[in-house]
Amino acid sequence: MKVRKRNGSVQTFSMDKIRLTLERVSDELNQPLTGSDLELLTREIEKEINRIGKEIIDSSEIKKIVIEILERLSFKQIAKAYEEFDKK
Repeated sequence: MKVRKRNGSVQTFSMDKIRLTLERVSDELNQPLTGSDLELLTREIEKEINRIGKEIIDSSEIKKIVIEILERLSFKQIAKAYEEFDKK
């Protein structure tokens, strides 16, 4: 699967990048996620992205999925911080 970035470039999808961003955001909030939290989140996010089944998915769509799953799993503060992360 590929990801279309905001600048139009296309890259190979990497769940590791999402995981790293989640770690950074939660650490910045002084609410570090546990290993099991990260496993649960990454599994749910990857499952949803695969369910969509697109060959190329926009990074904005991935971001929406991540926020939705964070909120659904009661990580609301992390979801809000993730939404603001990397805004330019």
